[in-house]
Amino acid sequence: MRIPATVGLALAFLLACPGSRAQAQGADLANRLGCLACHATGPRDKLAAPFNGVGARLTAGELAQSIAYPRQRHPRAKMPSYAYLPPAEQAALVEFLQTLK
Repeated sequence: MRIPATVGLALAFLLACPGSRAQAQGADLANRLGCLACHATGPRDKLAAPFNGVGARLTAGELAQSIAYPRQRHPRAKMPSYAYLPPAEQAALVEFLQTLK
């Protein structure tokens, strides 16, 4: 798996600042992008894998890949690619998802 260098740098910077604004930005992005329409935060009653525990199940790199290129991990996934998001926003989503343990 290869993470684009800009995403990797943004991710490294944001992860070095725990509890940062990026975490809140990631939660806001997940809400605005409609992630919770398919990903549950409680019992599995939605279309996609639940978010609860995702931070313990996947590494930061796997989360970044799933956000930018979901079909590389799951070829039949219906999730759209968010590779168009600026690297800082992708990294903020990863940081937010890592808190869901």
